Amino acid sequence: MSKKYLLLLVLFSGCFLQAQELFFSNGKNFTKYDYKNSLGNTNSSLRSGEGSFYQLGLDFKLNKATDKLSYAVSVVYNQFNAEGGTSTANYSWKTNYLGVQNALNYTLFQNSKSFKVKTKLGVATSTIIKGEQYINNVVFDITNNEEFKGITIQPNVGVDFQYAINQNVRISAGYEFSKAFNVSNSSSEELSFTNNQIHFGLHFPLK
Repeated sequence: MSKKYLLLLVLFSGCFLQAQELFFSNGKNFTKYDYKNSLGNTNSSLRSGEGSFYQLGLDFKLNKATDKLSYAVSVVYNQFNAEGGTSTANYSWKTNYLGVQNALNYTLFQNSKSFKVKTKLGVATSTIIKGEQYINNVVFDITNNEEFKGITIQPNVGVDFQYAINQNVRISAGYEFSKAFNVSNSSSEELSFTNNQIHFGLHFPLK
């Protein structure tokens, strides 16, 4: 094993030992593309598309005296899809992004620790790993198109409702709103995503 991977393993192990919670969530994205061409004109024929969402992460307390405020870091996988078309052509976009999410969580409400309501303020940094455009069922690879490739920044806000099944497992359901911007795009065309997400999760306290 190389020194680089060994260092990453040590760092991850250290984070795991300090974390208060391991969590996994899965959900559905409802994405709307906001597109402007080189003249600044928008495309009114674009419609929302559905995609999948997966997340695996660790949560850390920021104050030993209370668990109201915490910091979470996670690996996120998102599908940002959309549809469009004219009277003569049907379009669709299917894109897959992989990245890292950083978030601050605050507990708004807590009942005898069985039920919690948490708010989240976060930002994800991701990059496209695969992108396809379908025009009348003909597939085009758009992974390296300037509007999609590079670094995408995704600020987000959300709310989670959590319930403790027992002291070892909690379940959650939540909603997140986000806006994704490609900060690496150097072309005259602009593309951003508005995303509404519904997700469900499992939470495993580590301490």
